[in-house]
Amino acid sequence: MSTSPDGVAARSRWQEVQDELLRGITHALSNRVATLSATAYMLEFGDVTPEQAAASMRAESERIDELLQLLRRLPAREEFELEPVSPGELIEDAVALHAFHCDLRDVPVQVDAAPDVLPVLVEPHALRQALLLALSTAKRTATRDAHGQLATTRIVVTGDAESVIVRVHGTGVAASGVDPLAARERDAMQHCLAGAGGAIRPLDDGGWAIQLPSLLAARRAGR
Repeated sequence: MSTSPDGVAARSRWQEVQDELLRGITHALSNRVATLSATAYMLEFGDVTPEQAAASMRAESERIDELLQLLRRLPAREEFELEPVSPGELIEDAVALHAFHCDLRDVPVQVDAAPDVLPVLVEPHALRQALLLALSTAKRTATRDAHGQLATTRIVVTGDAESVIVRVHGTGVAASGVDPLAARERDAMQHCLAGAGGAIRPLDDGGWAIQLPSLLAARRAGR
């Protein structure tokens, strides 16, 4: 991100979202370590068989490895290089990461992607970062039905030969100018994707549309 005043402000909002994600992931890691410790304690005092303890430890080790893999995907760089990427793969990463958000983890997400969407030319960390910011905005609008269930946030991916559009739909009505976090998240997303020719626009339901040139269009433009 830029070191201009706008760039600093955009980075500040991203760092807040990153901290919210890290808090959730580290809490999950703490739970996994506690389970390992409890298993070792029960094995020491003969409350479980060695076979049961081994199976439990193996399962917990696999869960810890999955969390570590997610941590490695959490965007941290500030210097980006463009490369061809499939939006679908980065969306999967963003959804998995955001499922650990310390305040918004309970909001379900559904992804609907057209099968023929072209790759885009973007820095993967930058797009993943923009998607995480967009999910934070959209999930905050989540409403509950008569049974107390949170409505599903939807990610819809469409595209043509010129561009790819990722719509991150909320479930409430956007209140322009009321949610200061949404405005900061929009600015942060725009800074993330400026180098790739990305554009951000609000949706009526409290989410965002992220538009990027397709790989073909970006190459024609000399990016």
